Amino acid sequence: MAKRGLWVAVMAAMAAAAAGASRPSVTVAASEIAAPCVRAAARGWTGSAGLCVGRRCGAQADVVVLSAVEMNRALESGQAVDGSDLDVARVPWVLAVRGDSPEIRSLGDLARDEHDVRVLGGPAAYEARRALAGVDRARVRETTDERELSSAAVALVPLSMARGARQVAVDVPPVVVRAAVSAGSRRPDAAAAFVRFLGSEAGQRAFAACGVTQ
Repeated sequence: MAKRGLWVAVMAAMAAAAAGASRPSVTVAASEIAAPCVRAAARGWTGSAGLCVGRRCGAQADVVVLSAVEMNRALESGQAVDGSDLDVARVPWVLAVRGDSPEIRSLGDLARDEHDVRVLGGPAAYEARRALAGVDRARVRETTDERELSSAAVALVPLSMARGARQVAVDVPPVVVRAAVSAGSRRPDAAAAFVRFLGSEAGQRAFAACGVTQ
């Protein structure tokens, strides 16, 4: 099983501003839940984005974008700058259904269905895993592997990770996503500007393109 807490780092290169002056580049380390939305926001900010995967990117980050529970740990450990954090999105959970499973219309249907169920692992997914308590444990597998989640016939995932699947709304509290300046940033002013952008109207439009809301 993929290691929990896998981070996806989205490196957003700042392009020229409208006035023609160039902005310094920033590196954004995002959790797997936030990464698709950060990528969308980076395009709105600069028109281009690069992507790398793994914790090795986190140490180089200027900005971190995480679930609220992960952000609390980052602030407490000194990884993120205290007071720089900002709520930027609320990501609902959905059942991502692929293939021929028309009978699945709710979480309750999973107890009667014979498909195995994949569910995102990690601390941000605690409530989602609780919601599967009525499903045979032998049919439930936790994973942070995005390829495994995206290829599963049935997966309980945040909406940001359900692209291309039939999406069934579920009664699970949404994941609150927060952004903050990384304590190790060499460009704290640019990092703070990117955090503010994520919380701005323009940043929210980018997040909305990912299917989530504030």
